[in-house]
Amino acid sequence: MTRTNISSGGKMEEDYGYSRAVRMGNTIKVAGTCAVEDGKPYAPGDAAEQTRKIFATIAAALEAAGASLGDIVINRIYLTNIEDAPAVGAVHGEIFGEVKPACTMMGIGALVLPEFVVEIECEAMIAEEAHENPGTTH
Repeated sequence: MTRTNISSGGKMEEDYGYSRAVRMGNTIKVAGTCAVEDGKPYAPGDAAEQTRKIFATIAAALEAAGASLGDIVINRIYLTNIEDAPAVGAVHGEIFGEVKPACTMMGIGALVLPEFVVEIECEAMIAEEAHENPGTTH
């Protein structure tokens, strides 16, 4: 089985030695992702806007792996303030209202930078026919 590492080009990926996503077979695992633009935290403190930006980053990683947001089977959402759950949940519902992946949302003490209030990791699985051609998008 071939392993494909996908990078978003982020500095932390290089500095901390990880990939934005890893594809093996028809499974893609996307690392915990925060909202970054031009190397800086995006929309500090705004959980809804950070969530939108995070899913845009995740979508790009999935596309590079031959998948799409519609292939996600589970999202794990980490919030530094659990009171942001309704706002983040609403954005999740906008994006995944028809797909309805499994989802876990939890409050945690802190993320890697204080400006980040949301971090999301996910797993996607693509159809077996796309497994033969990793460049296929859905």
